[in-house]
Amino acid sequence: MKDLYQYLKEQMSNMSLIYNVSRYQTKSTQLGKFLGATWQYLDPIVQLCIYYFVFIIMFKRKISGGIPPAPWMFVGLGNWFFYSISIQSGAASVQSQLSLFTQVKFPISVLPTIEMFKRFNILIWMTLLGILLAIKHGYYPSLEYLQLFYYFIALCLLVMALSLLFSTIVVVFRDFLHIINYIFRFLLYISGAALDLTLMEALPLPLRQGLLLDPFIYVMEGFRDAIFHRGWFWEKPGYALVFWSFTLGVLIVASHLHMKLRNQFMDYV
Repeated sequence: MKDLYQYLKEQMSNMSLIYNVSRYQTKSTQLGKFLGATWQYLDPIVQLCIYYFVFIIMFKRKISGGIPPAPWMFVGLGNWFFYSISIQSGAASVQSQLSLFTQVKFPISVLPTIEMFKRFNILIWMTLLGILLAIKHGYYPSLEYLQLFYYFIALCLLVMALSLLFSTIVVVFRDFLHIINYIFRFLLYISGAALDLTLMEALPLPLRQGLLLDPFIYVMEGFRDAIFHRGWFWEKPGYALVFWSFTLGVLIVASHLHMKLRNQFMDYV
């Protein structure tokens, strides 16, 4: 717990630095591009259109409860792009930037968090588009929207936990980065972001129910619960217990490994 406290303290005390560095790095990657910052929004939207055409139009996948598929997919894939890209880039952040940032006086633990901050635009932009489409279909804002703040914090903590753990492992074992990329390519199809898991009859019922315990699915479905008026987060205490036990457990393990090994990171670069 001491290491976890130290990790969280480093994030909070360097929050302005994290924000400013993430903005600078985002702008620097846009230099020389004709469309500039537009690519941050254009790329996920194009991918969303592809998934919508394949899964909804071609294969005519429906959504349980009669929810319109377009806003349902916007919300889910917005969460997925933020989650997967943040973790994959965060996992590579320490190994790729260690030699550069060791010359600056701030803790290495903020590097994965910087990568997460760079992807907030994707999450916010696509969630807002999903909300607008939901309103068009009659799902108007209500008090249930307040729980979006709860699920947003939960999603950020989950991303921070896995990014910190994976970034520590990648420094010691670089091949792990390739393994992460393959895992996320597969997880897209069983994450519930593009396909409704409750209607995937190709999977046995126990497996479908087990997948709902996935911490990411808990957060993503929580966003949908708020937007499509499907209930409050305290109505799913079992899923909440699994999520927070997993997230806090990973945070404790990841912060301990990071604090224990970070003085030796330069030996692996």
